[in-house]
Amino acid sequence: MKNNPRLLEEKANKLLSEEKYSDAYPLFKKASHLYRENNNLKEATLCCTLAASCWSIKSGEKRFHNAAILYERAATDALSCNDYEYASLLYKQAAINYERDRELISLSDCLYKSREAYRKYLTYRLFKPNKINQITKSKDKKGLLSYLKRFLIWLMLSFSYLIWGHGEKPSRTFLTCVIIIFISAVLYSLGHTIKEGIISRPNFSDAIYFSVITFSTVGFGDVTAVGLTKVVVMFESLSGIFIMPLFIVGFSRKYLRV
Repeated sequence: MKNNPRLLEEKANKLLSEEKYSDAYPLFKKASHLYRENNNLKEATLCCTLAASCWSIKSGEKRFHNAAILYERAATDALSCNDYEYASLLYKQAAINYERDRELISLSDCLYKSREAYRKYLTYRLFKPNKINQITKSKDKKGLLSYLKRFLIWLMLSFSYLIWGHGEKPSRTFLTCVIIIFISAVLYSLGHTIKEGIISRPNFSDAIYFSVITFSTVGFGDVTAVGLTKVVVMFESLSGIFIMPLFIVGFSRKYLRV
């Protein structure tokens, strides 16, 4: 029985039905380990999740570290099974338990993984629905309205992933700012601006200066755009208005957690 995960799981489920969580916990954990060794990741995920639930219940309001680790491990197994929706839920549960124990770095990491797993699930749901694999079956609404809702959520999550790593990677926001400023400067150097009443093509150093004050929406007025360069100015200034607050929020949140 010790090396038979199926029997261990059955005994653990019986103990769980009798609300003997302390006894069920090690059996579910052992069964999960054995299933993982046999490359049965679906059953490993489910047993690991049940082990985490048992630990959360039996520990009460004391310590949730073990539950968090088990939820995170179960989420990793779910990812290996290509069930991104279930993995997203498990990472979220891990984040909740890490937060209860004030393990804020692990909390941030799991929140990022949870949102990223859900973004990947929506990617498959929208563009490759035949490749979706579900460990636990969930009801999925069909129809144009549901499709549009999923698409909008996917679009927002994709933007969130690229711009600031779902709020958990402010360094990505800073890099985005640098890229926008640099690309805009290149476009300015190919166009024309007005400086001291003279229309000319700026050199790259002047273009960088103009790009920085445009992105930061300072706008001293000593350099102004001409012709099609105004389109770049509009795009860059709007980018600065929306992206800079994201960097401040993301950085502040990371700083306060640390």
